Amino acid sequence: MIEVITNASQLTVGWLTGTLRANGHLRQGSVTKISIETFRSFFADFYRIGITYSDDAQPALPLQMILKVSLADTANNEQVLEMGRAEVFAYRKLQAEMPVRLVPRCFDTGVDEKTGRSHLLLEDLSATHVCGNTKENIAVRQWERAVETLAEFHAFWWENEALGQIGQLLAVADIDNIEARMKNDLPKFFAEMDEEITPAIRTVYEKALAFLPGFWRERYAGRRRNTLIHGDAHSWNFLFPCEDNGRAYMIDLATLRVRPPTNDLAYLMALKWKPDSRARLEIPLLRHYHSALAEHGVKQYSWEDCLLNYRYSVLTHLFTPVGQASGEFLSPDIWQANFRRITAACEDLDCEELLGAKSVPGTKSVLGTQ
Repeated sequence: MIEVITNASQLTVGWLTGTLRANGHLRQGSVTKISIETFRSFFADFYRIGITYSDDAQPALPLQMILKVSLADTANNEQVLEMGRAEVFAYRKLQAEMPVRLVPRCFDTGVDEKTGRSHLLLEDLSATHVCGNTKENIAVRQWERAVETLAEFHAFWWENEALGQIGQLLAVADIDNIEARMKNDLPKFFAEMDEEITPAIRTVYEKALAFLPGFWRERYAGRRRNTLIHGDAHSWNFLFPCEDNGRAYMIDLATLRVRPPTNDLAYLMALKWKPDSRARLEIPLLRHYHSALAEHGVKQYSWEDCLLNYRYSVLTHLFTPVGQASGEFLSPDIWQANFRRITAACEDLDCEELLGAKSVPGTKSVLGTQ
């Protein structure tokens, strides 16, 4: 049996039949015919597989599946391969631990230890769901479904003892490294953006750089009031239901980490939405999310807590475009747009006010003391 599919010629009826049988999905019968459509993203090759089964095939399985294969020919080869392996681990862990399915059903995972390549065989939901897009032409009800999914996901992993076994759990030393990297990257970012770095924006960034590492040491280095977050929760990483009563699903799970839950919401709305969309939807959707979080069992987390933490998360994401600019994955137009949106959100929510705080919400410590 092939451990990891790396090209379309390896996708055969024999391989698919054997894989589905070996993983307990196909108890009898076989795959008799397949068709293959290929497309590519930044980090993976995708094969949409149309499937015909024998008449005696049991149980009924999807007629279409998606095979996602990590790329091995990019400029950031090892980092891309690591993302593929991280996503395989995420699917394995989530399917084993979570009783409710908030991601597409996974039929096979594979990792080649020699080459580092990996694949995922997933249910194809394109008949019932649509992927998000950068034009923001997504209905309000679909956005509600997305934040409901985030709320259910966050609630399940809220202060869970398995945090750190799944998802990156930061140690104080990790935050020290992040601080050092930000201090190194920020002057370069200012130089790159030059004309857009007004005195007011420069002041906010400098105050945030002085404040946030201490906040993160208090707020991030542990499980208390933290959960597993998606970590890259923009609209392209959701499958939105076409029908009103459907569920939204999360996709692209290579960035799971342990953080305050509002970091996902701030990434979704403050970093990625234009100001007019935020003005209409930000607070209503945040309230909808908070209500869903409570419905799924998160107690002693008031609306005031949620809003305050959201504003701190917006401050945190001020440095997301800074980090993006220092890497090689994203084109400048992406991180430049992120910078404009997150600084506008920071101003609209008066986040600068928080930079004079002496204590961290949800902790007993005082910033600057141990």
